[in-house]
Amino acid sequence: MKTLYPNSLVARPESVSLNETNIRLGDTVYLQPLHGPKVAGTIIFSSPIFGCTTYTADATVGDSDTSQRLRIRFRLKDIHHVANRLGATH
Repeated sequence: MKTLYPNSLVARPESVSLNETNIRLGDTVYLQPLHGPKVAGTIIFSSPIFGCTTYTADATVGDSDTSQRLRIRFRLKDIHHVANRLGATH
């Protein structure tokens, strides 16, 4: 499993608002790595660290033959879109 950190992600432009800021466990978030296509990850952990919330998501990229698992750590400013999961818990 490869881990990506905020310095490996393209931050959402400040001029673009996020569709949802109440992000919970189980929600799907869309992130943009510096190199490669957008990635959809499922939130597995969130915690306030050094005054801002840091999130962790798991994702799988590639097709079934060459898929790679990713663990991504990021902040709210790195999220490009959120798809809430019904029944998600904090």
